[in-house]
Amino acid sequence: MTSLTGFPKNTDTSTPTFSGTLRAALAEAPDRIPLHPFGEFVGNGTVFLYDEESLQAALEDLRTRGVPWVLDFHHQTVRVEEGQAQAAPAAGFITGLVVGEDGFVYGLVEWSETGRERVSRGEYAYVSPVFYYDPTPDEMGRHRVLGYHSFALTNNPGIRFQKRIEAEADMLEKLRQALGLDPEATEEAALQALEDLKREAAVGRVVLEVGLGAEDPTELKAKLLRLLAAQDALEELERTRKELEAIKVQTREEKAQALVRKALEEGRILPHQREFWLAQARADLEATRKALEGMPRLVPVELPKAERKALEEDEPLRRLAQVFRVSEEALKRFGGE
Repeated sequence: MTSLTGFPKNTDTSTPTFSGTLRAALAEAPDRIPLHPFGEFVGNGTVFLYDEESLQAALEDLRTRGVPWVLDFHHQTVRVEEGQAQAAPAAGFITGLVVGEDGFVYGLVEWSETGRERVSRGEYAYVSPVFYYDPTPDEMGRHRVLGYHSFALTNNPGIRFQKRIEAEADMLEKLRQALGLDPEATEEAALQALEDLKREAAVGRVVLEVGLGAEDPTELKAKLLRLLAAQDALEELERTRKELEAIKVQTREEKAQALVRKALEEGRILPHQREFWLAQARADLEATRKALEGMPRLVPVELPKAERKALEEDEPLRRLAQVFRVSEEALKRFGGE
């Protein structure tokens, strides 16, 4: 003979005090919620046993009945059946069962809009199951759970050490999916995968910041690639990044200096404009290059042809003046033909 039990004696509707961390965790209602412990536990003064046989019986019942178990508010479904209430709005429906590594049985839940909203706001902290169980205890005084009637959201569950509805289990499943882990991967494995991902992201950041341009020395590039393959030497990688950055800065300075020097030599800028154009070249070399190439020559860098011819004709006289250490005018005036 089976009987119905699990209805809490106290259905306090007060909202529990949640920490800021828990409120943040419940930004979204989880896709699975803790129903009760797996194994031996106490509910409303009764010692229950939920073992593998109980689990398989519940799953078979779910399969044969063809509809999920209702998850309501404060056992309203039971109250309606007992004539104590008129309506039993659903918070959601339990569509499956899984046993977690933490020793709890979890229900896979499809939320109603109201249920999802109220759980997300932190208005309900626990689940209270209504069991079918064997009224005859075993030799240890435990009553084997045979199945479920329904479940309820409550803030004062009848099960001792009941687990809160929190997002951690759901978040772990999402982490597994996001990281491409096995569905049975542990929390430690997920955290390790996250650490590996963070390390790879750090390596990627360094590569993006530094780049592997052709102007970098070959040996330093090879060193960087070796470090990328190792993935365990971020400190050395950071030192290498700084070396490469220093070389890039030096190279940019040399190119800026050369560009401005050429502009001066071509007469496109005046000496007092040098610092201005040097600052522009340091900030954006290519833009400065294009700007200078489009500027006219402000200062002639070659003498007109007539003056150049006169200088060429006077070249022997200039050399004699240098030998005798007199002016060219003196040689012309007193040197004669």
